[in-house]
Amino acid sequence: MKRKGFLLLWAVYAMAAAGILLSGTALLMHTALDWEGKRETALEETLLAQDMMERAKYFIRFGRGTMPSSGEVMRNGKPYEVEIRRQEEIIQDIPMIRLRCRVKGQGSEGFFLETLVEGRS
Repeated sequence: MKRKGFLLLWAVYAMAAAGILLSGTALLMHTALDWEGKRETALEETLLAQDMMERAKYFIRFGRGTMPSSGEVMRNGKPYEVEIRRQEEIIQDIPMIRLRCRVKGQGSEGFFLETLVEGRS
């Protein structure tokens, strides 16, 4: 007679424990997917900035192709804001061009590259 609700009590405990484990697993999966999305955006920003810098250096060195311009670029269905600056300088009597490229995706801090290219004579 004393064990009348014993099985029901254990079933409630088991359901509570399963709920706690499932909610923890769901939170872990959400966090992992969020981190993966941020890393994917950071990688795309890096690759886009590298591509823009390489095209700009090719244009400056060989005078072929087109100089990339600032503006919005779509990459893998996501918009990225690209800003390219070109500044001429003279360093130790050598004409140089300082290239700066900033790429910023939605909800990210962005990625920044800078390099010096020897200007054409």
